[in-house]
Amino acid sequence: MSDGPQRRRVGALAVALAVGLAVGLPVAVTAASGGAAPGIGATAETGSSLVVANATVEPGATATHRIALTDAPDGLAGFEITLELSTDAATISNVSYPDTYGKTTDPIVSDDGRSVTVEAADLTDEVTPGATDVTLATVAVTGTDTGSATLEITKLQVDADGGSRIEPALEAGTLTVDDGTPVSSESGDGDANGGTDSGDGSGSGDSNRRSGSDSVTGFAGGTALVAIALLAAALLARSR
Repeated sequence: MSDGPQRRRVGALAVALAVGLAVGLPVAVTAASGGAAPGIGATAETGSSLVVANATVEPGATATHRIALTDAPDGLAGFEITLELSTDAATISNVSYPDTYGKTTDPIVSDDGRSVTVEAADLTDEVTPGATDVTLATVAVTGTDTGSATLEITKLQVDADGGSRIEPALEAGTLTVDDGTPVSSESGDGDANGGTDSGDGSGSGDSNRRSGSDSVTGFAGGTALVAIALLAAALLARSR
């Protein structure tokens, strides 16, 4: 075989390999793992989310987080959910349920006030198939110190009418404990000149993240070029 056709085959194979490395590798890895890409799966199939609302409170005061199911395509039979605060900026002080539920269980609050388990059943079929924005419970929290915390769902079982399981996506809520003290100007200067990330994304912290991302991309591209060069060299050597 002449060198011309062989070299053209090598060139075509190199281009195909480059395209495969650029766009096909993530798909291949996903398929080989036997699963779906992150964020895709059983939770996405239900089309519903379990959302914890945000809240703001002063130290010593009380605020409430609403816990709601965005969609109940097959109705709601009952639920058992555990929620937990990420920091000690607040404590859980009380929980209430909508009056529509036919049976509720007294909330179980941990000794340190950082977590709570709530449970209720819809015995009178108040939540019918296709219902949206369904309030499950309201969690009251008391601010203890300035700062912030997330109130997130750590365990859950939510059942639809007929006994099938609802597996919603989970959205944690943010609690901000603020005593109303203005932020000092020194803190603002530090953001501008000290290299931390600014609120509008223009600070040097944002630039550092972009630089880090660029370096990773460059590394991946270099690896692909090395692989192409090695394969082309091997095929040329075989043709000789």
